[in-house]
Amino acid sequence: MGSPIKPTNGIEEKMKKVLLISFLILFFTTTSARISTKKQDILKLIGTSIAPNGNFAWIEFNGENFVWTREGERIDDYVIVSVEMGKIKLELNGRVVKLILLPENA
Repeated sequence: MGSPIKPTNGIEEKMKKVLLISFLILFFTTTSARISTKKQDILKLIGTSIAPNGNFAWIEFNGENFVWTREGERIDDYVIVSVEMGKIKLELNGRVVKLILLPENA
């Protein structure tokens, strides 16, 4: 006599499909997740000063204060290109960044 056939009602096939779909979802969601390693700088203009001995800017860079830095000096990789009342221009690798002093309640 042959071995008895157990009725499965397609449960095994459904389990295989669920397992395959779960694996594919897990695989594609973990491969598309990326960790950003790009460095982002936070620059904040605190104040500017125009004086006979030079133009100065007070900048907060990544939480560190650079108090009254003279025009032409460096802050990390940035160079202060120009200082005007309430605004400055910084240069990073040929790219110019403009910072504008906002009103206190802005």
